[in-house]
Amino acid sequence: MRNNGWIGLIFLLVINVPTYAFNSVDEQIDHYLGILEDGSYALKVQMLERLQWSGLSDPRLYDEVERQLFEKYLRTGLDKEAIGLLSHQIRALGYSGNEKYRNSLAQIKKKSTSEKFRRHASKALNQLDKSKSWNKLIADSSFTVEGKSVEVATYMKMLSVDDVFVQRNAARAIFHERQRDPDLLALTAEKLEQLYMQDDLDNQTQDTAAWFCKAIGESGESEYGVLLSKVAGNTPYKKIRNYAQNYAQ
Repeated sequence: MRNNGWIGLIFLLVINVPTYAFNSVDEQIDHYLGILEDGSYALKVQMLERLQWSGLSDPRLYDEVERQLFEKYLRTGLDKEAIGLLSHQIRALGYSGNEKYRNSLAQIKKKSTSEKFRRHASKALNQLDKSKSWNKLIADSSFTVEGKSVEVATYMKMLSVDDVFVQRNAARAIFHERQRDPDLLALTAEKLEQLYMQDDLDNQTQDTAAWFCKAIGESGESEYGVLLSKVAGNTPYKKIRNYAQNYAQ
């Protein structure tokens, strides 16, 4: 419970710092590298947090994350902000899904004198295989998107993937980034309609449907309020019903 204030601060940073629309992945990576070089603490945290649903694994970005991390993680006397940033950099290597960084994470887990860094390295190692699988599913998707920014196109491809974890990450991105692209929201709503009345949904799939409710409900569009009211009134699943009710309002 002691970390609630810190987590709340990070959440506010993530949703309040503006997003950007990129025309290519190279442009997106160039922008992120610029943030790593001289961005504010808030921008760095926002960018590192968002890597978990970005589908990016390019070493051009993560090599710089790794370099900055290894430059400082063994230092003593780090202030709270530096510790927070290094923790996010450790987790980011896990989001890469790139085997190249497994040894680096294992080294941090073994050598760091910081219990916090060791804990984050352990979580990043667990995340690495998941992200590797998810990123491959996104890359292999045949779903085509034209005339959209890189982020919107990526989230639409994620929604098209037949994996509830990948779809959930897309919904989290739409919610936290307050995405308003009408085609992206419509696809999210379509996925919700396909799920909410199905029989025997497991907890993971119910959680994904709940995130769909949050993603379209946060948009404030009246048509999604109508849909969420319908979902709340008909779904047999308490979790989905609760989120639909909350966001229908």
